[in-house]
Amino acid sequence: MVTNKSFKKYFLIIVFLFPFTVMGNQQKLAPNPDFLPDADSYTFKKIGNVNLSLHIFDNKKKSTEAKPGIIFFFGGGLMRGSITHFQGQAKALSRQGMIAVLADYRVKMRHGTGPREAISDAKDAISWLRKNASKFNLDPDKLVVGGGSSGGYLAASTATVTDKSISRTPSEFSSYPNALALFNPALGNRFPKTGHKLSPYQSLNNSSVPTFIVHGHEDELVPFRSAQAYCDKLNSLNGYCELHGYPGEGHGFFNRGRNGNKGYEDTYKKLEIFLRKFGYLK
Repeated sequence: MVTNKSFKKYFLIIVFLFPFTVMGNQQKLAPNPDFLPDADSYTFKKIGNVNLSLHIFDNKKKSTEAKPGIIFFFGGGLMRGSITHFQGQAKALSRQGMIAVLADYRVKMRHGTGPREAISDAKDAISWLRKNASKFNLDPDKLVVGGGSSGGYLAASTATVTDKSISRTPSEFSSYPNALALFNPALGNRFPKTGHKLSPYQSLNNSSVPTFIVHGHEDELVPFRSAQAYCDKLNSLNGYCELHGYPGEGHGFFNRGRNGNKGYEDTYKKLEIFLRKFGYLK
């Protein structure tokens, strides 16, 4: 017998894993805003009449040393998603001395695009930040790339998927992260089904960069075992990967506003420890 709960579960899995085949007659989503309160906003990329923005949070305290940075990519199955997804973490990290950035990118229900375009946008956002590092007093050698769900997929792709695989012309300024901060990421070990060339798991072939992952054990959209497989592979290649599993928690448990912010606060504390370990926070 199929219950409403089980139908909803499997429908969500289908939407996440096969986002480019279930559009039907859904209405096109409005674009993400070009500006956010308390942030300095910049257009980092134009494609036709589409403008993609970066929103930069900085505590503005004067410093003689360039600051480490972190850039976040929102989740949404590469179909949708809000630019404010990681606004809480961004503001908190900016208060602790990092330059924290929220990045827009193209998604299916706004732009009719797929994973190649999204990965290209993510890489271009990172290159743009490095190109303008002196303007923001950003240390280009201390740039963490993070995201949740499909945003975690994009973040991991910047460390693994080649420019050639997405037909991107390499930039003079590197799009390669110095570390990764991933929240229930879709790492492409069958989730999502993108093919080996666009799979962070399949494309991982070296020690990569220090990687932080939080993931719910009961995640029904992106199974915990996919994060475990990625972490095991990275560690086997003499890289560094720490995986924090959360028993009983499902997809998006870390989001602000869920369960009295319990998951948000705990994962943020663990992220702080990781960032201090590698010199991004004092």
